[in-house]
Amino acid sequence: MGDEEYVAREIISRIENITEQDDKSLAGATKEIRNELTVFIPENPFPDIEVDAYPPLKFSWVIPKKIAAMAFPRNKENLKFLIDQGISVLVTLTAGKKPPVDDMPRLRWVEIPVEEFEAPSVDQIKKFIDVCKKADKNGEVMGVHCRQGRSRSGVMLACYLIHFHRFEPDQAMNSIRMIRPGSLDAEEHEEAVGRYFEYLSEDNPVRFGVSGDVMEEFIQAAKEATKSVLS
Repeated sequence: MGDEEYVAREIISRIENITEQDDKSLAGATKEIRNELTVFIPENPFPDIEVDAYPPLKFSWVIPKKIAAMAFPRNKENLKFLIDQGISVLVTLTAGKKPPVDDMPRLRWVEIPVEEFEAPSVDQIKKFIDVCKKADKNGEVMGVHCRQGRSRSGVMLACYLIHFHRFEPDQAMNSIRMIRPGSLDAEEHEEAVGRYFEYLSEDNPVRFGVSGDVMEEFIQAAKEATKSVLS
């Protein structure tokens, strides 16, 4: 081998989310950066096998067989997965970006556009709650998403727990954070939830607040239902 010297190079790896600023078509996916090499992590968990349905990124149940959340569902395989889970109503919170729902007649699509990096207004939250009421009346199962399924979706989900299950704001937000890590991570998200609570509780004799045991039941039921679907 002569005088050649071989030096083992340290591999530095980090995981990053792909944003709309990076690539609109891949927004919501994940990339791994190893030194100067970028490796896109496939959304399909079975990239070498042809499948007709697989979950959108960050899919999870919030209330099993009632409401689920996810990152932006980018293809028909994602939507087919949602339908297979019994989801028949999909609420899109991304402004100006529509999932490929036109070829999915079994999926009722509702758009409540909230601009990127903005929190939903009280009127937008009220519209979301009205969609939830209609779905509940019709026995429909709901899915909701924004780009990552954490910020705009997190606000809506916390307000869902407040409206339908009488959680206090902190209880609702902490429950969603436990079910969907990374959610509601900015002050404006907390403020949006607080504004809806003020609207809902004004002149409302119904008491809000649940026990720690009830919170734990919600969290564990969501985690177990999600694990059974994704494992």
